[in-house]
Amino acid sequence: MRLTVPGTSLTLDLGALRARAASSPLHLLTGRRSGFRLLLLFLLVCLVLVAHPSPPLPPSYAVEYRVERTLPQHDYRLPFPEGRYGRYVKFDVPKGTGFNHQLQRVFLQHHVAFSANRSLAFEPYVEADTVSLPLPCSVALTPASQLVPVLLNKWPWRNARIPLSAYIASVISGFERHYRAPRAVTSSFYDSVCPRSRQRVITLKTEANPNGQFTLPADGKARLHDLENMLADSVNCIRIKGEVFDDEFFDSTASVDIVDALAKSPVMAHFTFSPRVLNILNRMMPAIAPHSASYDVERIAHSRNKAIMPTNPWKHILALHLRRGDGWEAACEEKAARSAPFVSWNKLPKLPGNENVPPPADMVEDTRLGLYRAKCLPDVKAIIARARRMRKNHPLLRSIYLLTDAPDDWTEEVRRWLASDAWDKVFVGRTDVYPNFQDREVGPAVDMEVARRAGVFVGNGFSTTTANIVLLRTRDGIHPDFTQFW
Repeated sequence: MRLTVPGTSLTLDLGALRARAASSPLHLLTGRRSGFRLLLLFLLVCLVLVAHPSPPLPPSYAVEYRVERTLPQHDYRLPFPEGRYGRYVKFDVPKGTGFNHQLQRVFLQHHVAFSANRSLAFEPYVEADTVSLPLPCSVALTPASQLVPVLLNKWPWRNARIPLSAYIASVISGFERHYRAPRAVTSSFYDSVCPRSRQRVITLKTEANPNGQFTLPADGKARLHDLENMLADSVNCIRIKGEVFDDEFFDSTASVDIVDALAKSPVMAHFTFSPRVLNILNRMMPAIAPHSASYDVERIAHSRNKAIMPTNPWKHILALHLRRGDGWEAACEEKAARSAPFVSWNKLPKLPGNENVPPPADMVEDTRLGLYRAKCLPDVKAIIARARRMRKNHPLLRSIYLLTDAPDDWTEEVRRWLASDAWDKVFVGRTDVYPNFQDREVGPAVDMEVARRAGVFVGNGFSTTTANIVLLRTRDGIHPDFTQFW
């Protein structure tokens, strides 16, 4: 009997254990005890997976998986350019990275696919490369579509794989049909209409893969042009292997070169966060923005026309992005050591606060290290002083919203100092807006929506979360003075 439990690969081969025990002179004394312990382990994990205690099991996202499976564009009979003989493209998506690291690529991939009149095959968000498997005991009791691969090394347990529609709605809303373009589909539907025999596979030439067929230019506009020409091919199914938009692309000015075209794209115009995310904010709307209308979640999930649903800014909110999670201090030191630039759209020249990053090459080392620490890892005093200065410059500000992955004790210290400085309310997204562990996995998207609508946003220029918020605020036409960096 072989028993596999969720998480990183962990296999208990009872046959091997039994054989090893039999070869030991102590097997008569320990055999029964070992068997009993294994049985207890088996029953305990079965109980956890079947009884759904709260915690540790994360949400199943059954609603989102069902919506994705039943999308109207998943119909083989639809006329060209959809259906069995439609135009599709599937890109590689990095796995085992943060949500916003993947989202910035989704923005650009969707834009390229739309511009080339192809349907984007979108992937779920994968937090871990190795997806754990459910126990056999739960298979008979749980529909296969609802089995939840979890990460056992985090508490409460987290999903290793989350449907993209749990975070964003634009890949399922079907807005593309208002432009006579094919709608996005799930990667599983792509696999069903695009077997390998029908795919044209294009492998990008990179340092890691010098034998690739295609080299992308470094310039952002030239890269988009070449990709659109590549996808103009009459073949129905194109599969691109290799990262079209990699870390080097986002570290360079290439992403800034194309920000105007991207911000005005229908893909960005119709971008919204998911019903799950917006429902969390609807619950908290009376506290966060009591005079603001609730989100029309049904309309957001199903695009009916080209009209963009307007959302008014929350002029009373100052949103502060405070990165301080595991490994972030070391990451800041590494960025200082190599004089790293701001990431992605944070390099927009019109935004105040990025003019001295990277610093001049002749800057004294201690000064450079201090500069990076102030911008990458601001301390409590700097946070209080910056909030005070923002309120002086923008008198409508009354409340603060903290987007942070910092430890709770440090966050509470910041909150107490801000509250003592005459702010009406100080919200911490993780503890005040989505405290339920069932909502925590989509929490970053909740934070981003608040920051998108905030009267003033102060972000971390080295963070992809801040970069994506910057892109959304640029799309919304918010004046650059209201989007700043530490």
